[in-house]
Amino acid sequence: MPSKGKFDFMLSKIRAKKLTGDTKRDAAYIAAIYWYDIIVNHPFTDGNKRTATEAMNLFLRVNGFELDTPPNGFIYTSLKIANGDMPYAKVAEWLQSRIKVMK
Repeated sequence: MPSKGKFDFMLSKIRAKKLTGDTKRDAAYIAAIYWYDIIVNHPFTDGNKRTATEAMNLFLRVNGFELDTPPNGFIYTSLKIANGDMPYAKVAEWLQSRIKVMK
């Protein structure tokens, strides 16, 4: 069963995020919250890395962005987040450097 408290905390972080007006940067930083928090906080019994990656991608697509990275880039980065080798700020930077406007 999912942890409602962990989702509420994640959503609070998203709502509290101060937007800069730089749409690409703002999208990257909010997408990073989805990706990082679901992986690190484990709101699900199983599938947290897969769910986090899909949630992050869905958020970007809904907002008109996509990532320019091969599938193994998602896997590698998800594992680095899960292992504690990639803090939130680095995830946001990684995303920002690979986001592009959807065609």
